[in-house]
Order: sequence, then structure tokens, then C-alpha cells
Amino acid sequence: MFNSQDNQDKYLETNIFKGYKNGIYVDVGAHDGVSINNTLYFEKNNNWTGINIEPIKIVFDRLLINRPNNINLNCAVCNNDGETEFLCNTGYTEMISGIKDTFDNRHFQRLENENRKMGSTTEIIKVNTNKLETIFDKNNISKVNYLSIDVEGAEFEVIKSINFDKVFIDVIGFENNYDDTSIPIIKYLEHKNYVVIHKSLDIFMIHKNSIFY
Repeated sequence: MFNSQDNQDKYLETNIFKGYKNGIYVDVGAHDGVSINNTLYFEKNNNWTGINIEPIKIVFDRLLINRPNNINLNCAVCNNDGETEFLCNTGYTEMISGIKDTFDNRHFQRLENENRKMGSTTEIIKVNTNKLETIFDKNNISKVNYLSIDVEGAEFEVIKSINFDKVFIDVIGFENNYDDTSIPIIKYLEHKNYVVIHKSLDIFMIHKNSIFY
């Protein structure tokens, strides 16, 4: 029933949202909308909807088929509107594609090792970028129950692209690949009135004024 890689959806359903219906999610790095996806459970079981964002066109085309009742956007998210170089991986490493400038050196090593072992490939492509503030403005989003961020190193860029004066987000979950890169994100969000509630492959932070806190 649950779909996440590390029970992220199960944790949130069991401990935070507890069957809450008709919520809103934003899934940054949604991939095809199904494979180890953090928001699919809430759409299928609790009638949530929202925005799914995926920069790789061939993957985005699968997302359109898999999640047709959502707003699906073919772009990357970072702290500027424009374009950027993107590490587009195929085969085994497809799901660890990411923005070149924010890709951690340790992630580069992992990528090179897995490409070599599994016969997968990497090419650098140009993708369009948007700030979350821009995306929220265009789609009249002022309230989000769950923001899921899985962008292989660009998590802080995504979070800095939010204008917290315009949107209220109950729970933010972001991938925790390396503890040392997660610390400044946690401190930044603590200044925005968020507190850590759970750490696993993802770190979950909830706003102190959330009805779910």
C-alpha cells in the first residue's frame, strides 16, 4: 500500500496526517510519479492532489500518464528562474540525476561507480529552472500540507526558492544524503519556525503553527 523508499509516506500517514483528506502536496523530483514515490499514497488513499515536478523529459512523459489528475511540470527547481546544466542519467542511475552545480562530490563518486558496475550512462543536458515561489504564484498556491524534495543535492536551493511570506507549508521533507549538508538546511528552516520531527533517508520538519504539530 505504501510506496516510499524508506517508509516516508507510512511515517507521515501514521504519525502526522492520520487519514487527513483532500490535502495538497508538492513533489519536487517526482520522477515518474510511481517508482518509490512519496506522494502517491496520499493521492490514491486520501484524495490529495498537487504539483509534481520532474526535469527529465522522457521520465516526465511517464509522469503525465501515471499522475494525470495533478499539475505536472517539466522543469528543475532551484533558486532562480532560467536554465541550468543537469546530469541526466539513464538505466540504473536514472533516479540519482541532478543539477550539476549542486551535485556533491561524494555523489559524483557514487554515480561513477554505479555507472561502471551497472552499465548506466550520464550526459549533461540543459533544463529549464523555476523557483518554487514562481511555481506557487503561477498556480495560486498559498497552502501546502506536504512538500517532498528529492533532488540529489539541490535541496537547499529548492528551499531557499520558497517565499515563506506567501505560502504556509505544514511539513517539509528533504532527502538526507549527507548529514553535513543537511545541517545548514535544518538551521535555515528553524529560523522559519520549523522543528525536526523525524530523521531517516529524509528529514521531516513541521511548522510550529501547523494543525498537525
